[in-house]
Amino acid sequence: MNWIVTWLLIGLACWMLLSAARRTGRIYEFPFLAAAITFAFILPQLPGLANDPFLPDGAYERAVVFTILCVAMCWLGWMPDRPVMKAFRWQLDERRLLIASAGLSLIGAYFYYQLGRIPIEQAVATQFTGWYVVLFFFSKLLPYGLCVALLCLLRRPSYAAIGITLFDAVFYLDRIFVTGKRGETTELVLMVALAVWFQRRRAIPYVLLLAGILAGTVMMSSTEDYRDLSRAKDRPETVQVTQLSPWQRFEKLLETGGPEMRNAIFRINAVEQSMVFDYGLFHWNILVFNYVPAQIVGRSIKDALLIQIDGQYARDYDPPNGTTETGMSDAFASLWFFGAIKFFIIAFVLSRLYGAAMAGHAVPQLLYMLLIVPGMHSISHHTQWLLTEWIQVMLLLLPALCFARIPQRAGAPMPALATETPS
Repeated sequence: MNWIVTWLLIGLACWMLLSAARRTGRIYEFPFLAAAITFAFILPQLPGLANDPFLPDGAYERAVVFTILCVAMCWLGWMPDRPVMKAFRWQLDERRLLIASAGLSLIGAYFYYQLGRIPIEQAVATQFTGWYVVLFFFSKLLPYGLCVALLCLLRRPSYAAIGITLFDAVFYLDRIFVTGKRGETTELVLMVALAVWFQRRRAIPYVLLLAGILAGTVMMSSTEDYRDLSRAKDRPETVQVTQLSPWQRFEKLLETGGPEMRNAIFRINAVEQSMVFDYGLFHWNILVFNYVPAQIVGRSIKDALLIQIDGQYARDYDPPNGTTETGMSDAFASLWFFGAIKFFIIAFVLSRLYGAAMAGHAVPQLLYMLLIVPGMHSISHHTQWLLTEWIQVMLLLLPALCFARIPQRAGAPMPALATETPS
C-alpha cells in the first residue's frame, strides 16, 4: 500500500507540472509551483521511507495520503478569474515609487548585511530568536525595494531603477553564494521572472524551466555539502564546489529517505494516536513568537501569551536540527484530514492576487511576487509562512505604497503606474 499511495502522489505532481504546458505563463501560477516544490523537495524523500520497516504501522501511508489531499487543494483553490477587488486598484506615481524603493533598499541592506554576519550554523537554522528576529524582520525591506525597482525597470527603464536593482541583487547573490540558501535563490529567480511576465508578458520557456526543476531536484541534495564548505571557509573555492557529488547524494537520499518527510510522518502519526488538535492555535503561537519582543514586555508575559499544546509529538522521536516538518504536519495537527483546507485558502488568496496582477494592477503584482515563495514554503516548511510574510508586507511595504499612491479622480482610468502625479 505504501507504494500505491506514493505513485498516486507522483502522478498528481507530474500531472500538475505537465498541464502547465497548455498555456504560456501558467508556470507562474501557484498550482504549478506547488507541484514543483512537491516534485523537487517532497518526492525524493519518499522511496527510502516507503521501504523503512521501522516506521509505525500505517504512518507512512497516512502521511502520503494527506499530502495528496493537500497538493490537490492547491489546485482546487486556484480561482484567478474572479473580479478584481477594489482594494487592489491603486494608482501609483512612478517617481515616488523609485524614491520609496531606494529608501527600502538602503535600510534593508544594512539589516540584510548584519543578518549575513550571523554564524553559518545559525543562518541555516529554521528559527531565529532575540536580536536575530529583529535583523530578519527589517532585512525584508531589501526584497521589497528590489520588487518595486524591478517593476519600474521593466515598465520604463531608467538609471535609478537599474541602480537600485543591481544594488539589491549584489546582496542577494552574496547570500546565495555564501550560505547556499535555496529560498533566496528561488525568490530572486521568481521575482525577476514575474516582473518580466507582468510587465512584458514574456515567460521562461516551459521546457527550459522543466529541465531546471529536474536539475534542481538533484542539486538540492548537495545543499548541506555546500554549506559544510561555507562553514569551513567563508568563500568556497571553485575547485571545491566542482568536487561535490550531487548525484551520489541524490541516490543516497532515495535510498535512506529524507528527514523532513520523516519528521512529518512521526508528527502526523503522533497526532493521529493522541487526537489532540490545535485548531489553528499554532498560528497564534508563531505570531506571538515573532512579534512580541520579550526584551520589552518581559519573558513571563510572552510565555503567558503562548498557548501550550501537548500530545502532538512522539516522545521517542527527536527531529534533526535544521530540518523542517513540512506544512502537511501542522495542517494535520490543526484539523486532522480537514486541515488540508489550509492549502485551499492559500491557493485562493494567491489566485486573487494573480488575477488582479494580470489585470495590470501594480499592488497585487508586488504582493504576488513577494508571497509566492512563502506560499511554496507552506508545503516544504509550514503553513504559517504565508501569513507571517503577509503581516510583514503590510507593516513594512504598505507605508511606502501609501507614499506613492495617487488619489483617483472620479471617472479617471486606473493604470498600474503613472509617470506623473495628476494636477
